[in-house]
Amino acid sequence: MDLLKELNSLLPTYTVDLPFSKKEVEYTPFRIKDIKNLSIILQEQNKQLAFSAMIDILKRNTKNVDVLDLCVADAEFLFLKIRSKSVDEILNLVYNKNKIKVNINEIKYRNTLQERSLDIGNGIFLQLKTPCVKDIIRLKNFEKEDMIKSLIKSFTVKNEIYECNKFVPEEFKELLNNLPMSTISQFDSFLKSEPELFVHINIENEIKEVAGLLNFFSYR
Repeated sequence: MDLLKELNSLLPTYTVDLPFSKKEVEYTPFRIKDIKNLSIILQEQNKQLAFSAMIDILKRNTKNVDVLDLCVADAEFLFLKIRSKSVDEILNLVYNKNKIKVNINEIKYRNTLQERSLDIGNGIFLQLKTPCVKDIIRLKNFEKEDMIKSLIKSFTVKNEIYECNKFVPEEFKELLNNLPMSTISQFDSFLKSEPELFVHINIENEIKEVAGLLNFFSYR
């Protein structure tokens, strides 16, 4: 008898429809071997490490989905669903030094997956697309400049397409630095319309919003 296989077969399996990709995903609760990664997610101030730890957990505890192809908000949503079945449905968030309890079921989502062509002028276009996990996990950090890099899939110059993944980082940075300043507002508009999770919380009788990348995982 393959004891490990038997143990795995005894784990309960749940399903959920992801809000943005609309994919139905099967998942199982956290296991003991996830403790190290969970600790990194909860306590690590470096968002890159926390994000990588979250993705490792999703890979181990999900079926019929390639986690690397999901958008970040779908990945966060899936992680929270797994946590609700593994621990409980209450998150202890820290917001401006205030400790707030949030029910996972109260967390909402907004916007949709995007694809857009930016006309720079003179026959030059930028193709933007909602990045997936594999795009984000390659970033050096989660600063705005790097997030913009993850959006750009290709340049089109006089009908010739240049895929961004073919450029070395230094070349890509040089291209970005030489774009017209007017493109900054267009990048900002795209980023504001990206898929994200959010929740409204009440602090001293004032409604505040928690939203954005990994902001639901700083509960200590």
